[in-house]
Amino acid sequence: MVMQTDIQEPTTHSWLGVLAIALGALSLVVTEFLPVGLLPGIARDLGIAEGTAGLAVTATAILGFLAAPVTAIAIGRVDRKRVLLGLTALLIASSVLSWKAQDFTMLLLARVILGIGVGGFWAISITAAAKLVPPEKVHAASSLVFAGISIGSVIAVPAGSYIGAHSDWRQAFLGASVLAVLCFVLQLIFLPSLKMKQGVRMGDFFGLLKSARIRAIFLTVICIVAGQYAGYTFVTPYLEQITRLDTSIVSGLLFAYGVATVVGNFVGGALAGRNLHNTVVATVWIFVLSLAGMAVFATSPLLAGIALLVWALSWGMAPVGTQLWLFNATPHAPEAAQAMNTSVFQLSIGLGSLVGGIAVNTAGLQSSMWLAALILAAAVLMVYIVGRMNQQPAIA
Repeated sequence: MVMQTDIQEPTTHSWLGVLAIALGALSLVVTEFLPVGLLPGIARDLGIAEGTAGLAVTATAILGFLAAPVTAIAIGRVDRKRVLLGLTALLIASSVLSWKAQDFTMLLLARVILGIGVGGFWAISITAAAKLVPPEKVHAASSLVFAGISIGSVIAVPAGSYIGAHSDWRQAFLGASVLAVLCFVLQLIFLPSLKMKQGVRMGDFFGLLKSARIRAIFLTVICIVAGQYAGYTFVTPYLEQITRLDTSIVSGLLFAYGVATVVGNFVGGALAGRNLHNTVVATVWIFVLSLAGMAVFATSPLLAGIALLVWALSWGMAPVGTQLWLFNATPHAPEAAQAMNTSVFQLSIGLGSLVGGIAVNTAGLQSSMWLAALILAAAVLMVYIVGRMNQQPAIA
């Protein structure tokens, strides 16, 4: 099944345009998570506690959650090229303000601006990228954008940590500013006009939720993302304290995790192009078994390491499959679906981290992986439920 949208076809299909959007996704993710690696330097330099400095990440996530549906409605029928350029301009402004920040208030303002850009970008980027390629290549375009997200997540924290250890933390945001400007230029050059036949309306969101099939898909996304972050939030102390690996080895494994996630993006895209439903089914089964493997083989460095990399591969595959699943089910409201999916995704990250933290505080670190596997088991059930709904017509 091929995803459809109400964006008018551009005169040419431009893979360079897709690449420009993917680079924008990479830049957003890098900028969003740079503070995780810079927290000690930010806290020390601005004279605040590290917990307070962590609000630089929290503020962006909260605004991203709120901005996705609001932006989707507010932009109406505006040419999506102009919207993407405007959102990238917000990224530039946020990075420059962070670079120049002399107090925490200014930094927090910069991060709020970034949150608006993040939410808006995710609300329209995938649907825009999908219209730049032939219909049969939509899965490949989605994979490329998700690869940008994955690569950004791979380099953000270690890059921030390295820069923070060897230079002023503000230099990291100077680099982010340069990357954002490059994204803006590439989008300006390679993106064609993407005019809309109609914009997103509030009623589109209610229309989505009227469909049992769409509700089931969103619940599947919640289970997958919450399960991921119930475990991944605590993977570093887990590997150090339970598997008893040296810090340098853990850093190497987490880098390999990121690389495997990128590989998973492309594997998931290729398999989804052949059989989308079977790809999603296989992905969640691999996901739950790899997390169970992390728990069962926790004290074996070799087996835990293998389970970690398989986990990463399945996590890379998961968003591609579920994203295409959702879009194929919402041919007349793709941007509303993407905006809602962005909000669901952000909420699920918080939910997974919260319940994972409760489990760790109550039963210890090893419980985080068992809990993650249990939540993913619920995702397996939801995938089969959605599969049985496949004969139902998509919403109009």
